[in-house]
Amino acid sequence: MTQASMTLSSAPAAVAPSVASEPQYVETVIRPRRGWIGVDWAELIKHRELLFFLIWRDVKVKYKQAVFGSAWAIVVPLVSVIIYSVVGHFAGFSKQKIAGMESVPYPVYIYAALLPWLFLQGAINGGGMSLVNNQPLLSKIYLPRLFIPTANIGSALVDMFFSSLIFGLMIVFYVIKTGGAFTPSWNVVYLPLLFVLLLVAALGTAYFLSALTVMFRDLRFIIPFITQLGIWLTAVVYPQTIFIQGGRDFRPWLALNPFAGIVQSFRWAITGEPLQVMQLISSIVMCSVLLIVGLFYFKRVERRFADIA
Repeated sequence: MTQASMTLSSAPAAVAPSVASEPQYVETVIRPRRGWIGVDWAELIKHRELLFFLIWRDVKVKYKQAVFGSAWAIVVPLVSVIIYSVVGHFAGFSKQKIAGMESVPYPVYIYAALLPWLFLQGAINGGGMSLVNNQPLLSKIYLPRLFIPTANIGSALVDMFFSSLIFGLMIVFYVIKTGGAFTPSWNVVYLPLLFVLLLVAALGTAYFLSALTVMFRDLRFIIPFITQLGIWLTAVVYPQTIFIQGGRDFRPWLALNPFAGIVQSFRWAITGEPLQVMQLISSIVMCSVLLIVGLFYFKRVERRFADIA
C-alpha cells in the first residue's frame, strides 16, 4: 500500500452537516356534522385562556375613553339606589316593609335586591346582543361560540364585584350610624349558594337570548323593554308586601317569574326578611331548565350563526 493511500485511509470521515429539523405542524380539519352537536367541554377547557382574554377585552371596551372609566360600575348602582330610595320614600314603599324589619335602612333594603338584578340586567342586555355585536368573530375565525355570551357574563361579574364593595361600605356606614341597631343577617352564609343560582340564571338567559337574537332581529328592540319592565315585575325596588291586599296574599304569583326568587333570597340573606320558599324553589327549577334549554337551543342553531349574523 502506498503512502498516499495510507494517508487517505487514515483521514477521519467527513461529518455531514446537521440539518435543522423542520417544525411539526398539527393539521386541524373542521368538517360539518349531522344531527345533534353536544357541548364539547374538552374544547372549552382547552381554550379557557381565550375566554379570559374575551372577558378582559369586554371590560376594556366598556370603559374605554370614558371620563370616569371603571368608576361607572360604582356610580350606576349608587345613583340608582339614591333615586329608588327617594321615590320609595314619597311613594310610601319604605313604610310597607314586613314587621320586624323597621331597623333595616331602606337604601340597604333596595341595594340588597338591586345588586343581583343589575347582574341579571347585564345578562339580558349585553348577553342577548353579544353575538350580534361580535359578527366579525362569527364569520371570519373559528372559536368556541359559547365563549362570546359567557365573556359578557364575565365582564358583568367585574361590575358586580365593584358594586359589592360599595354595598359593603354602605352596610358598615349604617351599622355605625344606627349604633348597632341594624346588623346584617346571619343568613349571609348562604350568599355563595345564591350566587351560584344567580350565575346559572345569567348564563341560561345569555345563551338563550343571544342565539334567539341572531335568528330573530326584532328582539334587539324588545330586550331593553324586558329589563325596564322586569325591574318592577321582579319586586326589586319595592317590598313584596304591596301584593298583600284586602287580606289576600298575591306573592305566590311572583313564583312565575324565575328571577323573583333570586332577588328576594338575596334580600333575605342580607336583611333577614322572611324567605319566600315557593319563589326560591321555583327559581331553582326554572333557572336550571333555562340553562339546559339555552345550551340546547344555542348548539342547535350555532351552525347557522356565520351565515345570518
